[in-house]
Amino acid sequence: MPIITLITDMGTAGYYAGSVKAALLSGTPGANVVDITHHIKPFHVSSAAFILKNAYSQFPKGTIHIVSVDSLAGKNPRFLAIDFEGHYFVGPDNGLFSLAFDTELTKVVQIGIASDLTAITFPARDVFAKVACYIANGGSLDAVGKDCADYQRPTAWKPTYDANSITAVVVYVDEYGNCICNIDRNLFVQVAKGRAFVIDVKGYGIEIISPSYSQSPKGEIVAMFSSSGMLELAINHGNLGELIGVKEGDMVKIAFA
Repeated sequence: MPIITLITDMGTAGYYAGSVKAALLSGTPGANVVDITHHIKPFHVSSAAFILKNAYSQFPKGTIHIVSVDSLAGKNPRFLAIDFEGHYFVGPDNGLFSLAFDTELTKVVQIGIASDLTAITFPARDVFAKVACYIANGGSLDAVGKDCADYQRPTAWKPTYDANSITAVVVYVDEYGNCICNIDRNLFVQVAKGRAFVIDVKGYGIEIISPSYSQSPKGEIVAMFSSSGMLELAINHGNLGELIGVKEGDMVKIAFA
């Protein structure tokens, strides 16, 4: 029984998510369709990339992952099908896959579309679902489209650093207002070299990395490395995003002594 996952920004109040699932079940009866989330903020590619990065590997190899966020960006949108680490991915060529995997992808094809591209207004249903069904039924990526070496590789969300500082951005804010930054533990340790530091977020300074939320008193800002391996800024029993207005794209700077 094939597994097909969905990550979208279309919400669940309307008919959109249901239409995509209907197309999948019609094309692959018996498929196990898993809603990872339909509540990515509209057009927030970095959020989609973060969720994909942390969710896909929990599924069995052979799973097909559809990601539809900001799928019609630009004048000439392109769509991709990818084979990577035993999983398949279908979605837009808007940089989200490079952000999610942070490595060169082994097999990428640009999906060939017979109809006029300007007429496509619902790619999740009319393109991605069809390609996912084709793959689920044993189809080859080589028949889906041509190899694509120039897929988008954005660098805007990658941290910059020198010997005494790291400058990063908030790439995801979760339901609790916890803010995930694009700094992993390895980079932090590499630059820190055991030195004291100050993490500056919106003018608030944090001087320690805590092992968990509860290590700080309620209401205080805490910095920790989350289960994703990325630097997380939060408030113990509070909402950091709402309290000091942190949002995706905001800068975070770490200065080392």
